Amino acid sequence: MGREQAPELDQLTVQLKEARELYSEASDEVLDDIFVLECYVRIFGEYGFLWHQIANSMFSESWSTLQNIFDLIRLLKRFSKIDTSALEDQLYALETLYPYNVFFSMGAVVERFECSICGEAIDSFKCTHRRGELYRGQMAVAIARNIVQLDHLAMVAQPVDKRCVISYGNDAPQFGVVRYLANLLSTRALNVLNFAGAVWGKRIVSNERHRVMGRNEHCYCDSGKKYKKCCIGKAYIEQDHVQIMPGLSILARAVV
Repeated sequence: MGREQAPELDQLTVQLKEARELYSEASDEVLDDIFVLECYVRIFGEYGFLWHQIANSMFSESWSTLQNIFDLIRLLKRFSKIDTSALEDQLYALETLYPYNVFFSMGAVVERFECSICGEAIDSFKCTHRRGELYRGQMAVAIARNIVQLDHLAMVAQPVDKRCVISYGNDAPQFGVVRYLANLLSTRALNVLNFAGAVWGKRIVSNERHRVMGRNEHCYCDSGKKYKKCCIGKAYIEQDHVQIMPGLSILARAVV
């Protein structure tokens, strides 16, 4: 399921656009409600696209789509009382399967930040809008114009935007757990709506590098030590292990 395969969502998007035009002179509350509904529809469009990307091994791209959904959920929660907790629980569980734990934050010198509604400098007296607030169904955002120079690039653990990460190829081993989830979905061993998270732990496995040697021989690992003082007891090693957990459909969880 992808953006191009969701005609119902496309139809809803068109209807909401028509509603904006039809009720262009309506009260602020009506237009703000249309904005909320647009966010709601976009969430499900991005949600379908996210799983489409995962199923098609587009793991690197799916990370950005996941962050798009979180941004939309934050907007929805800010301007409405729609309960998205079941969806959030699933997506936060999905987020833990990705290999990212270090992020980048960029600073830049910008000539001015332009208001998305009036076009004036958003911090000037000419602009009457506040960033992040709704005005007749439109949210005021600051658009950076004319980036003069990069100021700094920092590595952070808790970024404002999690999209700035070290990029891995979709066939990289770092995506092993997400790839495993994709295989479960493609073989229909798991349904998207029933993905409930993952349990992380350890397991003991055979050490493929282990060799049996004489106790007093120099160890095969080139440590310079005798085998009996080094790798003699490493026939088995501890390895990270993850178990994908099924659960109640998020649709059912949303109405419990």
